[in-house]
Amino acid sequence: MSIDNTTSILLQENREPVAISGKKSLEFEKKRLMKAAKEMESVFLYQVMQAMRSAIPKADEEDGLGMGGGLGKDIYTQMFDQELARNMAGVSDRSLAGVLYRSLEEVLEKQAGTGPEDETVEKSLFPTPTYLPIKKETPDAAKSVKSSDEITSNSQNDDYREHVKTAAQKYKISAELIEAIIKRESGGNPGAVSEAGAKGLMQLTDTTAADMGVDDVFNPAQNIDGGSKYLRKMIDRFGNLELALGAYNAGPATVDKYGGVPPYPETRNYIKTVLAELSAKLPDK
Repeated sequence: MSIDNTTSILLQENREPVAISGKKSLEFEKKRLMKAAKEMESVFLYQVMQAMRSAIPKADEEDGLGMGGGLGKDIYTQMFDQELARNMAGVSDRSLAGVLYRSLEEVLEKQAGTGPEDETVEKSLFPTPTYLPIKKETPDAAKSVKSSDEITSNSQNDDYREHVKTAAQKYKISAELIEAIIKRESGGNPGAVSEAGAKGLMQLTDTTAADMGVDDVFNPAQNIDGGSKYLRKMIDRFGNLELALGAYNAGPATVDKYGGVPPYPETRNYIKTVLAELSAKLPDK
């Protein structure tokens, strides 16, 4: 698909409105939009790879290896790059395709007459992030990383409870809430890294960590302090724990966009899990 054709599909909001009705029709249009967004990203990635290849000096002995430097090699290289770009496009909700999709998704919903709280359309076009336990190669981190079987019933290693207590007092958040988030985010593993790049006990992205003054996301004390500070910021901003948890998971801009808890199954399940864990930790009234 060419850049012009892909752009024309992505920019449907500039055309005359097209009525969309019914769950199946809306799902079809969203899948079509996602496909176009991925095509757009793949075209962009392909152009990036071509620019990178052109910047690599040609070796003197290259013509004598394999297919050499003829037309055949150029064709197969282009085919390889195109296929690679297609497979790289849209692999997460933070990809270029994801950004393009979300920027136009609301247009389709408005055409279909559905509100942001409509749960009939599953937002499962992106893979659910999984977490990869990565051990930091330092004596302290290596000593503190434990398997899931070794995590206590409170989902918190005793070594971290003092950090949790300190952060709870500092930011006026219950220690039980911080522990519930840690359990949901990383399972108590200070070296956890998600496929999206969130790191540490409270799964801070590099941007959030920098904004919260965290220098080492794998340092339990810094990570817990930064995560708690960010959570406090979300609570103050939205004035509601569910909305704050929704912002912690999906980002404050997403909560603002939908005017409430985002309708993403992952985010709603996240809030439900954290609140259930918090409820289990709090003493019976």
